[in-house]
Amino acid sequence: MRRIFLTLITAHVFLLADGSLRAQEALAKWPFDQLERSSTLEDVSKQPDRIVGFYDPVTGVGSGAIQLDGYTSFLERAKFGQDLPRQFTINAWLALESYPWFRSPVFDLRRAERDGVILGVARSGKPTVALGQADTWVEIEGPLLPLREWMMLTLAVESGQSARLYLNGRLVGEAGSSPVLGPTADHKLTIGRNAILEKWVDFQYTATNSFAFLDGRLDEVTVYGNALNASEIKQLHDSWLPLPKVQSPARILPAGPAGPAEFGATYNRLNYTKQWDRLWRVGNYPDILVRLAANNCRLVFWRGTSFVPCWVTENGIWSTHEWCETWGKDVVSCAEPLMDRDCRFSHVRIIENSPARAIVHWRYALVDTEYTPVAKDVDGKGEWADEYYITYPDGIGIRKIDLFYSNPLRKHDWEEAIVLLSPGQHPDDVINDPEVTLANMAGEHHDYSWRNDLPVELKQPSKANIHLVNLKSDYKPFYIISPEPFESAEGRYDAPFFRSYSAAQASLRYRPKTVPSVYGWWNHWPVTPVPGDGRWVVNNDHPSHFNLTTFTQWKDYHMDERVKTRIMLHGMTNKKAQDLVPLAKSWLQPPRLELTQGVARYEAAERAYLISAIGSGGLQGTLLADPEHPAIRPALVLKDLCLEHPQVRVDGAALMPGKDFQHGTVRELDQPKTVIWLNREFVHAARIQITP
Repeated sequence: MRRIFLTLITAHVFLLADGSLRAQEALAKWPFDQLERSSTLEDVSKQPDRIVGFYDPVTGVGSGAIQLDGYTSFLERAKFGQDLPRQFTINAWLALESYPWFRSPVFDLRRAERDGVILGVARSGKPTVALGQADTWVEIEGPLLPLREWMMLTLAVESGQSARLYLNGRLVGEAGSSPVLGPTADHKLTIGRNAILEKWVDFQYTATNSFAFLDGRLDEVTVYGNALNASEIKQLHDSWLPLPKVQSPARILPAGPAGPAEFGATYNRLNYTKQWDRLWRVGNYPDILVRLAANNCRLVFWRGTSFVPCWVTENGIWSTHEWCETWGKDVVSCAEPLMDRDCRFSHVRIIENSPARAIVHWRYALVDTEYTPVAKDVDGKGEWADEYYITYPDGIGIRKIDLFYSNPLRKHDWEEAIVLLSPGQHPDDVINDPEVTLANMAGEHHDYSWRNDLPVELKQPSKANIHLVNLKSDYKPFYIISPEPFESAEGRYDAPFFRSYSAAQASLRYRPKTVPSVYGWWNHWPVTPVPGDGRWVVNNDHPSHFNLTTFTQWKDYHMDERVKTRIMLHGMTNKKAQDLVPLAKSWLQPPRLELTQGVARYEAAERAYLISAIGSGGLQGTLLADPEHPAIRPALVLKDLCLEHPQVRVDGAALMPGKDFQHGTVRELDQPKTVIWLNREFVHAARIQITP
């Protein structure tokens, strides 16, 4: 048998007479079979190279492989130690979990942004090659790469002639004139992260001095001292067949254990992925979950959303009503809690928890993506917000927003209807068309479709104050606000103001030329590890979100020189928007509760009657309900009373605890109180008696 022996520098390629590949010697090779003490052995030099960050050993195409976490891990060598020859090949096997936030290398041997060679993956999910010197820089791009599938990337370079990019042994990109590299012996080498800090321009925020990390598995990274031809590269690929399947857990936003559970709020730890979870220096109780026994929906306060509270439907669709947001020349882009990716200022705590209701407090600072506080006042402090989520067993409650603002008061966004997606989901998977229904107190309603002549201002029906998002679920998120006219920093309005947002409404200055959805769909939140704002989704490989209505404005509930308060009734419902009018009436125009002894006052900010001075004997009174002033599952808060086993009667008939009503006792610093939630709807006057 005839053997062809080719020699270039220190590399040798052995071919059989029929052209098939028999063996190769390399300039450098990292098989990742042994990962010990944060290092791995490079096969040619037999020297260990340092691995930085969190990584995991996994099964590869050969024996072992390395899984990089996409946040911290990469291999580095201070100096490559030799010059690349005029002809060389870089070959690597990889299986991506997601595409990088910016261009991330499989192999990066550069001294400056345009000096050296890089083989990697672009943020678009396409393989990318860049090489040369400052005045001869050349870039090549290939097709979209699959996820969770082993594939072979190959760069073959003949300096002064061509540079060819191969995927799985097939040519996918080529530069007809390949530049000649300068000396590379002293260049820093990184695998899995860019070798130099880089600047990445986006539509609303430019990340400066940033590293990008590879999220996925690497194996058999090899540098050959020859430009392999197409036949040799195909043989190299086929020699590893059949390829193993990549087994990795699905990435799903965590909403706690599946299935119905007893109503209430609990501290817990909601895990996402092993790689993301170990970035957090927290114990077992950093998050809060409120579960609803009646419908298996829940309210989630999770670090991955910067503790932005999210409603989750019975079939796992996430949504939120946003937060306080503002903008101005004193911050980059905007200031809002989702920019607090580390939860430096955002935190949550349970204020009250009983079978009758749960109260969760969410406090956050309005900061931009660089953690700069907005609107610093004379005391050097910026704006903060306290939000209170008061939830009852029927899944309906109050969102009370206290914005501690700076002077002068600027405009704020208080509500956006936002839907969150797990990796792999598309908006069309979770939402119906029409997407949003608005209704008013007269029961008039209007459906809005993001596909058919969507107006910017949503003016129908007149004086709308009920908002429902038509998710693909039995239970859907809704909110109700005051329908009254008002004047605020945001403007003067005759009724609540609703505005839509869609991809078509965005200027090309602020979005890509083509987007994969009719919605404003972004992935700079949730979970995102890098700073940014307005990062449009190109591929749905990361957690993401899209918004529907935005900049909703309604009447202030309270305002003084320090705090501005707004409230909304919100929750989950299986009714249509127009069918929520009785619920809206029960909150906006509740019936009076007349007592034989004591004082009763309806507090809209708690969706409850606050009752005092009734004495230790309990409560006796009449709820003066009628069709225009109904009471839909009302709550009563008895101050200065601690009733462990209350007896409740309506029109003389005893109610069954746990079924007809729920109760809980709260021992506060200065007084106890008993909360009773009645699982009844009242449209006529009724006598109510509560005794110990």
